[in-house]
Amino acid sequence: LRESLAQAEAAVRGDPSDGQSWYVLGNAHVSLFFAGGQSPGSARRALAAYAQAERVDPAAAANPDLHLNRATLLQYLERFQGALEGLSRAAELAPGWEEPRKRLGHLREFLERLCALLANRGKLRGKRRRGLAGPVPLPLLGPLGGAGGPRPSPIAALRPGP
Repeated sequence: LRESLAQAEAAVRGDPSDGQSWYVLGNAHVSLFFAGGQSPGSARRALAAYAQAERVDPAAAANPDLHLNRATLLQYLERFQGALEGLSRAAELAPGWEEPRKRLGHLREFLERLCALLANRGKLRGKRRRGLAGPVPLPLLGPLGGAGGPRPSPIAALRPGP
C-alpha cells in the first residue's frame, strides 16, 4: 500500500492538473485508512485528494467511482449527509450501476431506524432507562470488575496514568 501511495504521490507531483492521479491518490489513502488502523490523517488526505480531483478535472468530477469511494469513507466516519450526497451523485452519474442505489437505500434505512430508536429512546421505559444512566454493575465490567482489578471512578477523580 505504501508503494502504491508513493507512486500516486509521484504522479500528482508530475502533473498536478491530472484529476485521475488525484483520484488514485485518494483511493490509496482510503486503502491505507482501512488497512492501517483508521488513521484520521489518512481519511483527511483521501478526502482532500478527492476534492482536488474534482477541482482540477471535470472528467474526474464526473467519475461515479470517486463519489462512491468518498461516500464509503464518509459513511464510515459517520458523516452521513456527505455520504448520502455522494451515493446520490454516483447513482445519478451511472444510472445503470446498481451498487450506488443499493447502498443509498441501505444507508437511508439505517438512518431511519436510528432516528426512530433515538425518538423512542431505544424503546426503553422510565425505570429501565434511568437504570442505564447509573453506574455500570461490576460483573458487566468483566476482568476490569474482578477482585484486584481497576475500580470504576468518577470522571472528576481520573488522573493520568494506568
